[in-house]
Amino acid sequence: MPESMSVRIVDRFKIPDGNVTIEKARVPLGTIKKDRQTLNIARSSFAVYNCTFSKDVSEDITVFIDELDDYKEITTYKKAFDFNIYYSSKDHLLFSDANTPVTKAFLKALRETDGVDIIFSTPHFDFDKISNQFQQTKGIRFSTTDQGVSAKAMSGSSVDSNQEAVDALQNDDATQIIGALDIGNHGYTIMLTQSGTIVCFSKLFEYDRLEHPMLSFSLDVLKKVQFLS
Repeated sequence: MPESMSVRIVDRFKIPDGNVTIEKARVPLGTIKKDRQTLNIARSSFAVYNCTFSKDVSEDITVFIDELDDYKEITTYKKAFDFNIYYSSKDHLLFSDANTPVTKAFLKALRETDGVDIIFSTPHFDFDKISNQFQQTKGIRFSTTDQGVSAKAMSGSSVDSNQEAVDALQNDDATQIIGALDIGNHGYTIMLTQSGTIVCFSKLFEYDRLEHPMLSFSLDVLKKVQFLS
């Protein structure tokens, strides 16, 4: 199964002590609370925050309604998520082990919560430079001005030799890139997106013995592609 992390650049991150309730129009959406532990990974130190969040999900499912004593098909429901975020004040980075849609909605609601003072942005990756660092570029998704088409996706063993894909990389139109990257003694197939997602499609090998394998791997990916020094 692919594993992913969401990443944001943080300029300011101030959260009140204790369990903070995240609300919208006085409706509770989730919580955030600083964990007692601090993670030290390589030369980075991370404060850990335990988070919960409820988000509307559009999906056709059948549920049993106690009041009706019957089953009913629904197309939208609220789903609860439990996850952690990891904040490094030194590196000005925030990682979330929730998926990108949940992370995006959570941070937006958190930013609007009373007593919270955070400023963050989505990182912008230089996919043209990163493509040249891959052992092999396997996939590219990019925006286009073609009539009736807003985006195109290409995949293959040498997708970066296609002129349209090359132009997208050089013109900074690419929104997603997939490629093979060597880290340590192993090769990994990864995906980076301009929405701030890092995905690993390969087994994490020696990272699996670590307490937070995907966080450690994500840091190494960002260093390998020279996003972090």
